[in-house]
Amino acid sequence: MVPTLRSIVDPSWLASTVARAYGLEVSGCVLLRSLINDVYRVDTPAGRFALKLYRAGHDAADREVALAAHVGAGVAQGIPLADGSLAGTIAAAEGPRAFTLWEWAPGAKPRKPRSDDLYRRFGVATAAFHEAAAGFAAPAAVDPVTLLDGVLARLPDPEDRHVTAALTAEAASRIAGAGLERGVCHGDVTLDNVHADGDRLIFYDLDCAAENWLATDLSPVAATPQWPAFLAGYRTVRELPEEAVEALPWLDVLLRVGYLHFHLYAKPAMRGTESLTEGWVDENLGQLRAAAAWLLPEWET
Repeated sequence: MVPTLRSIVDPSWLASTVARAYGLEVSGCVLLRSLINDVYRVDTPAGRFALKLYRAGHDAADREVALAAHVGAGVAQGIPLADGSLAGTIAAAEGPRAFTLWEWAPGAKPRKPRSDDLYRRFGVATAAFHEAAAGFAAPAAVDPVTLLDGVLARLPDPEDRHVTAALTAEAASRIAGAGLERGVCHGDVTLDNVHADGDRLIFYDLDCAAENWLATDLSPVAATPQWPAFLAGYRTVRELPEEAVEALPWLDVLLRVGYLHFHLYAKPAMRGTESLTEGWVDENLGQLRAAAAWLLPEWET
């Protein structure tokens, strides 16, 4: 067999696989998106489900379903297989690939323009997730500092390498001494991973969940104009010390190192080097340059 990095599985074959594995009558299956994992919509007389087909080598699909069950309300739930197991496996061209089936989260992604009230509810939902996820045995998140050398190796501009290295070193030092609370993070807290169902917000896509500084989940929202509303909502559920708020720009630096590594390595491997022209690398480097200007006042370009 030809060595394969990534395959796209025939939806009709998956439809029959889901029918057997879950004991469902499946009337249709269509690919919705394909990147790190492949997500399919599965249609049945009882309604829609989401099928997640993980990349080869991903060995914790059942843990994502278990985390959703642990959190409970406010998170889309996984569906056990007919035999009671939480995840199945198919023999794809590139190797075994796990799959899970999920309830179709009610509602839809929040529409723009997005109000302060929406972000307040978003903050409430994020804090509720952090509270409910406590006690779950999640793996530690990858330390972005361990990815730095790989990132620097693929940055052609010496100034970008200098900025990225200096910010990362300072961020690691600041975070290490900040005494931040650790716990189970969602790992990708954006409104792209939320459905709004009336006043309820429902999270889905927990495959990035890991044990980390909890404030890391808040960093992407902290850069938006709606951050005060989000923070106010979060603090109605759980405490967020000022030390954690002050650490958010440094956590953002570390997140961007992780983003750069993904866009420089994993994404081109999946989507080809054309993905490097989409602007994500330039955007993250631009954010790091801007951060250096105010986080490192002594910085000279």
